[in-house]
Amino acid sequence: MQGYRFSTNRRLPERDMLDLADALAMQIHQAIGPRVYLLPRSDVIELIAPYIDDLVLDDQNDLSWMVWHLFQDACEMDRLAA
Repeated sequence: MQGYRFSTNRRLPERDMLDLADALAMQIHQAIGPRVYLLPRSDVIELIAPYIDDLVLDDQNDLSWMVWHLFQDACEMDRLAA
């Protein structure tokens, strides 16, 4: 993903990382549904890897955590809403 903000290194700017994590989480949730709440981070990495393989390893690792945390937050919100 080529960011629309500038960075002094090869890492994506924070806003781009957040936008990408949101988009990936939404796509995976649409495909899998509420089962995403049960995914371990290792499975999240496998699911998003094809879409982020052109990013530096630190960004790939950070994105896997970001997406996983989005799923955990959504699970908590669903639990509170029920």
